Amino acid sequence: MSAADDLKRFALFADLGEGEREELASLLEERDLSTGETLFDEGDDADALLLVLEGRLELRSRRRAEPLSIGAGEVLGGLALFAVGCREVSAVGGEPTALRLLRREDFLRFAEDQPRAAFRIAAALVADVAQHARAAVSE
Repeated sequence: MSAADDLKRFALFADLGEGEREELASLLEERDLSTGETLFDEGDDADALLLVLEGRLELRSRRRAEPLSIGAGEVLGGLALFAVGCREVSAVGGEPTALRLLRREDFLRFAEDQPRAAFRIAAALVADVAQHARAAVSE
């Protein structure tokens, strides 16, 4: 399966055309984690969006006793594409995990070349953040 095909698995990229997906896929960095391997620590610079292709990431925080986990098809760190900040959690491989990273600087170059596609990605990220915020308020 190609990297562009991998992107089809994520709702975030559903509105992109094939050429846009191929261009974006060429910017992705491959990363594989073993069980227990740390991808980043809470407080590290947040500089990339993470796409979980296979496996599971455990998300740990000093502010929360129980870790959360995300699995294949899930996205983490979308706001890192637009805002400078720190990671709110540590991410550790809960099992062997295949990831793709989209670095902020690469996304910004993509946005210069493909502004409409970048806008559609931004709109999808905002919708996701809004959904999470609504869910948090209703808990």
